[in-house]
Amino acid sequence: MTIVHNNGCTATRDAGTQRNRQVYMQTEMKERPEGGTAAEDGKLLEVRDLKVYFPITSGFVVRKTIGNIRAVNGVTFDIGRGETLGLVGESGCGKSTTARAILQLYRPTSGSVIFEGRDLAELKGNDLRAVYRELQIIYQDPYASLDPRMTVGDIIAEPINSFRLLTGSRRQKRVEELLETVGLDPRYKNRYPHEFSGGQRQRIGIARALSVNPSLIIADEPVSALDVSIRSQIINLLEELQSKFGFSYLFIAHDLSVVIHISDRVAVMYLGKIVELAEAGELYSTPLHPYTGALLSAVPIPDPNVEEKRRRILLSGDLPSPDTEIAGCNFASRCPRRERRCETDDPPLREVVSNHFAACHFA
Repeated sequence: MTIVHNNGCTATRDAGTQRNRQVYMQTEMKERPEGGTAAEDGKLLEVRDLKVYFPITSGFVVRKTIGNIRAVNGVTFDIGRGETLGLVGESGCGKSTTARAILQLYRPTSGSVIFEGRDLAELKGNDLRAVYRELQIIYQDPYASLDPRMTVGDIIAEPINSFRLLTGSRRQKRVEELLETVGLDPRYKNRYPHEFSGGQRQRIGIARALSVNPSLIIADEPVSALDVSIRSQIINLLEELQSKFGFSYLFIAHDLSVVIHISDRVAVMYLGKIVELAEAGELYSTPLHPYTGALLSAVPIPDPNVEEKRRRILLSGDLPSPDTEIAGCNFASRCPRRERRCETDDPPLREVVSNHFAACHFA
């Protein structure tokens, strides 16, 4: 599927616009390959009860821990081969920390990250470094993620050099092929990052991630820093590359209108936990968690008649601090449906209907 242009058209989210929702889902959802979902063909990555805590310390001479920031607090999901899992949520919910914990840039406090049958949390040194060839990342900011002192060719070739895959003319040919693959002129290899626009720089970052033929690419909000007119081009490119090379994505974003175009499944994250997980079409048409419903109601619809009549869900209450241990549901302080048990019983992420999980007592 090719996106003509990127806007807020992600289908209507209230009962009065069910017909628009159905039409949108039929025409705009990412097409699945024949033969079932990617997850049915085998799991590439399994994240189980992942926790990442950052200690709060006090004292100048003798430092002691007085608490913890619970950035990621028990996250569980998996990614199939050739699948795209979208991870969405508001800023500060723990999405990027989860990505860095998968890459072992942050060592998990507890839990496991199993990639192709190996727990990355137990690997060190050369064993962990060898896995990095299969795991690559596309960063959020294309202006900060490229070394301004290096040419584009050297930037793309850096992973190739690091793993000693190619040398000499073969390496240069590989760099030229990658530039052409991401839609740039191979002659640009001798230029520097400041000579390119933001969209072109992100294409260079994508080429760098592709250079070692990874199995999983973590895209950490890869279009949030780009102009709206450029976002659709990058999303189309990411889809085309996945179709061509068959790798998997963990696609992180806070813009729900972007995630639906590229994701097979979507996980919604709130305050360090996943509160809903389902196939993209199912989640967008039938959200089961109140937080997901609130996020969807905030997505603009490019139809003035529908936009004027739709009902937005405004969340009240205060966002809890991640350094506070909450006995009940994390969302209870802002949930319009909360009851007494929500403040004392933490709802587990459970399968409510087939392949649709939600962490809510009322789902």
